Amino acid sequence: MKKWMVIGFLIVVSTFLLDSAVGASEDKSRFKGQTIVVKLSPDMAMSGLQGVTEQFEKEYGVTVDYNEIGWDVWFPQQAQILATDEPLDVMGNGKNAWIEFPDKLTPLTDIFPEMFAEMVPELVEYSTLQGEIMAVPFLPSYQIMFYNKTIFKEAGAEIPETWDEFLVTLKKLNEFNGNYNYVVDWTTENYFLNFILTMQSAGVNEYDWIDGKLKFNFDDPGTIKAVEFHKALLDQDLIDPGVLVQLQQEASSLFDQGDIAMMAMWEMYAGFLTDEAFENTGYFAFPGMEAGMTGTLDGHEYLMIPKSAENPELAAEYIRYVATYENTKQRSLVDKSIPVYSAQFEDQEIIDALPYLPVIDLVKKNLADQFPPITTTYELRLETAKQLHPALLGEKSIEEAVKGLQEFADAQEPVPQ
Repeated sequence: MKKWMVIGFLIVVSTFLLDSAVGASEDKSRFKGQTIVVKLSPDMAMSGLQGVTEQFEKEYGVTVDYNEIGWDVWFPQQAQILATDEPLDVMGNGKNAWIEFPDKLTPLTDIFPEMFAEMVPELVEYSTLQGEIMAVPFLPSYQIMFYNKTIFKEAGAEIPETWDEFLVTLKKLNEFNGNYNYVVDWTTENYFLNFILTMQSAGVNEYDWIDGKLKFNFDDPGTIKAVEFHKALLDQDLIDPGVLVQLQQEASSLFDQGDIAMMAMWEMYAGFLTDEAFENTGYFAFPGMEAGMTGTLDGHEYLMIPKSAENPELAAEYIRYVATYENTKQRSLVDKSIPVYSAQFEDQEIIDALPYLPVIDLVKKNLADQFPPITTTYELRLETAKQLHPALLGEKSIEEAVKGLQEFADAQEPVPQ
């Protein structure tokens, strides 16, 4: 009797699995012959997305017009696409998309409910605007400090926790090898990023919402301290004086070659280091004005569906396919990407592959927002350099500079959250 019960059970299970497989096949077959257009950055694609996309094409019998576009071209291009409703099915982009063009994106709350329920809540919340989830987390990224273990050891340098300790450590490193051991980009377009990060490490939020009104904190006493710290780096000849006018995009290659001892960088760049450099690299949180303070920037990139999509259903299926637990896990193992699913932070394979995860836990709650809720972020970046560069050079007082920046920020139109 038991034998027949087991046989009956196996028949039922087999029938269920067969029906499920047939159902899945039929579900995929309805897309056969269709096409979508996908555009995103090479950073977001990492090493494996094109291959996964090709698997998707094969399994579904579809065509994906797949485009990886460098950020120097993609940043202005994505804005033009959204502004003009140019057809595009899947867009890889950052927070600027839903801040500047909230009405041009398809809300995804009801499209991926199961996926969002399993993803890191902070990352889902980050892309939520007025109660709607606007994008799918795919490349979370935070800026942390990388350091060369060998140079630190040979120079007798210690990991700094405060700005004062940072000055001491950097002086010791520079004297050890005669190099500027901290490379930073303070140019007109990028100084804003370093500025708000250092503000945050002084315990000052870049902005607050008070009674429904946006209030920037550029004239806070802690902000003045942050600019004074930057000025001290220049005045004490601890960083290259060319930082105000010269791009320092070579920082990662200089670090990889062992020419500099530390850099502030998006953690995903660990995946671009040679194996030897990766083994010789340690990580720490950006130092604060006082011990226990820190700050970071986000470089999050998300998958989204513009309202101009010509095939939104297949676009959603593509996102669902590439953003599975297993596919995103491989991005962590191979390319050192931060996990997007909550359970991945408990996955021992991922923990072993990402030595910087403890640092991410320290900094992620001290996030400075490189895309504040205004539609004129780029103008704010330019104004920051216009006001603060002269103060760094001693051409006007820091108090006068932050006052001018505050007045400019107060005049910007906020985007309701």
